[in-house]
Amino acid sequence: MSIGGLNGMDGGASVNFGAEPVAPRSMVRSNPVTHVRPFGNVEAAIAAIEALDRELRKFELAVSDSLQDYLGVQMAQITDTALARGWEPVSFLQKDGFRVYRYEAMRSYSRRSRSR
Repeated sequence: MSIGGLNGMDGGASVNFGAEPVAPRSMVRSNPVTHVRPFGNVEAAIAAIEALDRELRKFELAVSDSLQDYLGVQMAQITDTALARGWEPVSFLQKDGFRVYRYEAMRSYSRRSRSR
């Protein structure tokens, strides 16, 4: 089972749950490159997480380094939203200017008990 991707930009989100990278048009014969547009504001990242199907087992969230405040308040808001929906952070990769956070469904979280 491959991990899905969640790429976005301020004011909206582009969700791609396929594992295939996107190749730029100018590089047709070269290796495919995945283009990531990290979230630059908390509200857009939260909206994207809230729009995800609750049955999703794994996803990635790209977050700009500009959201990495020294107290961690902005990432706490994003992570709290994921936790409330049944996903927990499992790791992150530091990239140039952003981090890619990996989330997975909580093992002890009962997806049947979440009726709202």
